[in-house]
Amino acid sequence: LYRRGNGQGRKYRGRMNGWSFGEAQRQIEYKARWVGLPGIRLSRRETRATSITCPRCGERLQSDKRLTRKLWCGKCRIVMDRDRVAGINLAWRGRVRFARSRPPITEAQGGADEAMKGNPTPMVIPGVDAPKLTQPTKS
Repeated sequence: LYRRGNGQGRKYRGRMNGWSFGEAQRQIEYKARWVGLPGIRLSRRETRATSITCPRCGERLQSDKRLTRKLWCGKCRIVMDRDRVAGINLAWRGRVRFARSRPPITEAQGGADEAMKGNPTPMVIPGVDAPKLTQPTKS
């Protein structure tokens, strides 16, 4: 759709082709805030080579002309979709970074206070829950 030679400029094509990635990032950040997790943004350096690195052994994955979206590892002998490989690697890198930035939870602190009975305040995310809470309800 948005390809070179379609009569659109480079900047316009970049905006149109990059929209879904921005929307996906926005949704992930929203859902992380919903469950009380801080958002983690990985830099370009941290996301480099995520779709060509084997998630099991770390070797460079190889492509096959017969399998257009699939990559395979010569060491592990696994075949995976390149988007799935990137997702697994990004999740792993995010977890590694998250573990460094968050203090460990002790048993005394607990870990799931939102799920406990008697929690008096509901979690409100501005821009999503605010209209529901401010409009009067008809009874």
